[in-house]
Order: sequence, then structure tokens, then C-alpha cells
Amino acid sequence: MLITDGQVPIMPRSLLAVTNNDATLQDREMGALEGHSGAAIAVDGLTPVAALEQILAVAAGGVNEQALAEGLLSKFGTLSNVLAAADQELLGFNGMTAEALKLLRLVAWVREHCDDTAPATLKSNSSASVQPAASPQFYRHSHPIPSVQSEIPLNMPGQTELRLPEKPPQRERRTIQDALIAEGLMALKAAQEAKTTDELQELLLKRLGQNSMETRTRYARSVISWFFPDGVQGLLPRAWQAYQDEGISTDLLRWSYLNEEPIMGRCVSEALFPCENGLAMPATYFDRFLQDCLAEAPPAKTRERLKMNLKRIGFLDRARGKPDRLLPVVPQKTSLLLLLHHLFAAKAVRTVELRNLFTNPFWKYLGYKSEDAVRAVLREADAAGLIGKYVVADQLEQVTTCFTLDEILGKKARL
Repeated sequence: MLITDGQVPIMPRSLLAVTNNDATLQDREMGALEGHSGAAIAVDGLTPVAALEQILAVAAGGVNEQALAEGLLSKFGTLSNVLAAADQELLGFNGMTAEALKLLRLVAWVREHCDDTAPATLKSNSSASVQPAASPQFYRHSHPIPSVQSEIPLNMPGQTELRLPEKPPQRERRTIQDALIAEGLMALKAAQEAKTTDELQELLLKRLGQNSMETRTRYARSVISWFFPDGVQGLLPRAWQAYQDEGISTDLLRWSYLNEEPIMGRCVSEALFPCENGLAMPATYFDRFLQDCLAEAPPAKTRERLKMNLKRIGFLDRARGKPDRLLPVVPQKTSLLLLLHHLFAAKAVRTVELRNLFTNPFWKYLGYKSEDAVRAVLREADAAGLIGKYVVADQLEQVTTCFTLDEILGKKARL
């Protein structure tokens, strides 16, 4: 139970162990737990889904905590992103209660402040408590929570083999950077000559066409950040090496850019997705989106850059004297196959419920306009023997893989 004393929240000891990954701190916490209750709670080797399940078990009120934890991690990708998600997104999950949400907010606060508060608290023999500078409600209003994940979700439940160091929750970036798709494609080709991202950056500085060294440096850093988050042996460079197909690589570059740029990702998945292809976009449509997204009137430069980036990644047709028009983006079916394995089954055969798959906007970033279009690709992959099976039975709809990502790339499997 979560106990509050006035405006000061009290953190149950059973939750302190899942708010920090530091081994020394975990040892101190275990000692405190043993001294308090006489029985240690095992926290060594906790997976993100198990840790989240323990948190939810305290306040979720008798629901299936494992299913809820798996659903949250499937949507947001990492435990950090779950803790950073917006209230309305979390409350939209079946089984998520206001008390569980309050507890997640408290865990996020302790996680951010544990360096200067947790050791002193754990050394005390009295009840463990956290003394924040302000109440959790004030914290949420004064520290905006990003509503779009800002890193590629490689550590889905059970996929610890590809885990990257988790980044702490960050304030949502309120600016838009130019979409560098052509530069990204050049970087994928250059990556075949590099062993590290540092070497790749040196190559890009020599090959990018901008006159200014400052501009080339900024572009090189953006390209590496967006398209090489897992290094020069990550998904995008490996896909180029396997297929040498600019269509597939352009799909993956578009997905990766939208996945890393929150405002652009939300624009495609929330503002454009419901609109029919070919629609002439009202002049104020994107202004209203940015107003809602930024909670203030967007600068003229931001409005123009949003539209130019949508043109660069293929979603918008722009012509002088004519209204902007929504274009169909036709992705390669193989691109969906690769991202299915990359996001959900990178290192092992996995069964994925389609309701969980659809909560991840990757298919919208590729350009699909309906869930049925994704289902059609999965059926084709099933018929081609590239997935184990695609099953629809009663209320159950799921896909089971039969290869790892390495095997798919090694076979150069295509649809």
C-alpha cells in the first residue's frame, strides 16, 4: 500500500530495489529488507517485465499484473519509457488504476533522485521515506513527460540479449530537426568501411557536401544518433549489407527517424494516419497539431520545417500556389518483416499478439494505413514460410516467428 504523510510520499521498501540498477545499492537495499521483514526479496537478475510486475502488484488491485506489465513494455519498449509515459496513455491500459499510476510516478521520482536520497534513507533503521522538494503532482506539471518513445525498443520483454544502456526520462524536445534521409542512405553505404561510429563520423565529415564544417559535424551527429543507435553493426547497416536495396533501406531510415524525433513521429502516427491519401490538407491543420503538441503557438520556422520534413520522408506533396496534399507511402513488405523480428523476436522464436504489435506505431511510420494491410503482409509471410504461423481463433489473433533476425538477414529473405 502507498502511504502518504501530508504531502510527503512514503515508498514501500519492496519497491526500492527496482528503481536503481546499481549493484551496490541493491546490496544495501537487500540488507535493509532483511532487517525489516526477516525475509529477503530477490531482486538480482530481475527483467524489466518482472520488475514492473512487482510494482503493479502493489497497487493494480487484483488484475493480471504480468499481462499488464507485458502490454506496457510492448507499447513503450523500455521500463524508462513506461515511467516517462503520459498519464492518459497509461490509464488507457485495461487494469491500470489511479493508484498504480500514482505509484509509478513515485517510482520515477525516486529513480531520478536516488543518488542523493536513497543511500541515506536505506542506512536508517526507521521507516524508509523519500523527502521530495515538491509533491508528485507539482513534479508532473513542472517536468513535461514525453508521450512518444525516444529510443529504439530493443529490450522488449525477454530480449535482454540486445539491451542498450537505458537513457533516463528526458523532457520532450520542442524543436524539429531536418530529416536527413539522403545523408542517412549515404551513411549506410559508408558504414561498410567503418568499424566504429567514431570512424563512421570521420568518413561522413569528409563525404557530406555542406561547405561548413560546423554543419557537416551537426549532420554527422544527427545521422549517427538516428540511424546507428545500436552501432555500425545494427539493424539498418546490416539490412543494407544483406539486401543492397535502397527501397528497404529508405523504409528503415524513415522508421528510425520518426522513432527518434518525437514531434515528427506523433505527426505521422496521430495527425496524418487518420487522413485519406490524396487529401488536400487545410492550411491550418499542421498549425493546430503543433499548437496541441507544444501547448503554445508554434514559430513560423517550426511550422515550415515540419511540412518540409513530411515532404522529404514521402508523406506530403508540396507545390507553389497549391494546397499541400497527402501522398501514399508504399513500403516494401520485407521492411515490415525485418522490423517485426527486430522489435519483437530478435534473438529467439516468439509469439506476439497482434493487439500488442499494433500498439507500436512502427507500421504507421512505414506508411501502412490500416491494420488489415499489415495482416495481409503477415498472411503472405506465413504462406511463404517466413513466419511460423499466423493464427486467428475466437478473440485470439497472434503471429509466431520461426527465425531469428540474424537468420532472416542471413537468408536475405524477401516478400
